[in-house]
Amino acid sequence: MLKTPIKEQIMKKAETLPEIQRVTEPVPLKGQDLDGFYIPADAARDAMLPPSGILRRYLEDATQLRLLFASHPGGGKSTELHRLMRDAGRDYWFVYLSAKDVLDLADLTHIDLILALMEKLYENGKAEKLIQDKRVIEPVRGWLREVVRETKVAREEDFKVEAGVGIDGLLAQIIGLQAALRSAFRLSHETGETVRQVLRPRIAELRQHCNDVITEITTHLNERTPRRRLVLIVDDTNALDLPVARDLFVSHTGLLADLQTSLIYTVPLFLVHSPDRAQLQRYFEILTLPMIKTHAPQGERFDAGWQVLQQIVARRLEVDKLIEPEALNLAIEKTGGVLRDLLKVIRRAGLVAEFESASRISVKAIRYSLDQLKTEYYQSVRGAGNVSSDELYKKMKEIAQAPQGKAEPDETLQLLLYTQAVIEYNGRGWYDLHPLMRENLQEMRYLDGVAR
Repeated sequence: MLKTPIKEQIMKKAETLPEIQRVTEPVPLKGQDLDGFYIPADAARDAMLPPSGILRRYLEDATQLRLLFASHPGGGKSTELHRLMRDAGRDYWFVYLSAKDVLDLADLTHIDLILALMEKLYENGKAEKLIQDKRVIEPVRGWLREVVRETKVAREEDFKVEAGVGIDGLLAQIIGLQAALRSAFRLSHETGETVRQVLRPRIAELRQHCNDVITEITTHLNERTPRRRLVLIVDDTNALDLPVARDLFVSHTGLLADLQTSLIYTVPLFLVHSPDRAQLQRYFEILTLPMIKTHAPQGERFDAGWQVLQQIVARRLEVDKLIEPEALNLAIEKTGGVLRDLLKVIRRAGLVAEFESASRISVKAIRYSLDQLKTEYYQSVRGAGNVSSDELYKKMKEIAQAPQGKAEPDETLQLLLYTQAVIEYNGRGWYDLHPLMRENLQEMRYLDGVAR
């Protein structure tokens, strides 16, 4: 079965230096933490088309939405999805799958994902008693038994059912068989590939069984609450590596779009800023969640973004007590609106302050933490495929020189967006170097003569 979620602990504002570690953990806000810690950031992302509002509007305007939701890692995308589920729960029945929690992202394929989605649908449908027709259940159970027997991922006795077993018993066995198959993907690459070889010629059947249960759930959902709709959300697939993401979303676009309900997939930002965008748009709407903007293309400070980030930090810790104002401003300036980086820098600087027996985080502690992160960015920029490291550096110089932050969407840009050495602002509006990557290039003399 899918992993049982650990009971959520409500986050409390940090009042001491040791408590900073807890409130700066890079996890999305959900549940009651949304009420206590969420800060609207639309004005600092894209004031013309606020991303959080557009998500709801897309659902309202489409009978069956097909949406790719793109963002930089740690940009707040999962928090926005949890907010959507909370605010729109009366009109939509959301089935949420975190790919990283149940699958191996380094070895993910379309087969793994569809099977995990199917398992999640059966698990949630069973819990809400939305699957009642044995004519839907029996063919799936028979199909799964054949696959499990052929792949030998479970014992023969694991798929025997006693005579007269009810709906709940049958559903429990289906979920167990699905879990046995899915667990093989995480056991090892070789075991996973054995299962995939059996499933590949049967992928059309797998998709049809998935659509059958979607129809069954939708029917009973509408009987209970007319016009309430099912929405599948697949999260954390924006963290995929380049080749895995392209194989999943470009090579198998049609399969992922063919599930007969509203779908939201998170995708890596580099994928929608590439020549593959045209292929994706044939099947999906595309929505980008831009990074929080801290400065304009010419380098001037953008106060709205600055204030949002100050408020986010102030919701999590007693800033007057725990961090010097100059230290917080330096952290905001040098992380460029990347919320995950900002929290990471404060987190590490909090440890520095603790070991120094300081009363609060100083500029010195923040600068130390920034230098550690700067080294990570330097080490992340490496050539791949047909792109050399020198070409990456030249591309970054080109972006640094561009008056409006424009750049050609090519393989080089994809790699830089993947490493987050380059950040996208304002939803396909403009690009800029991550401030710490800019420092690296300045130290390497790549930006000599380039104005900010």
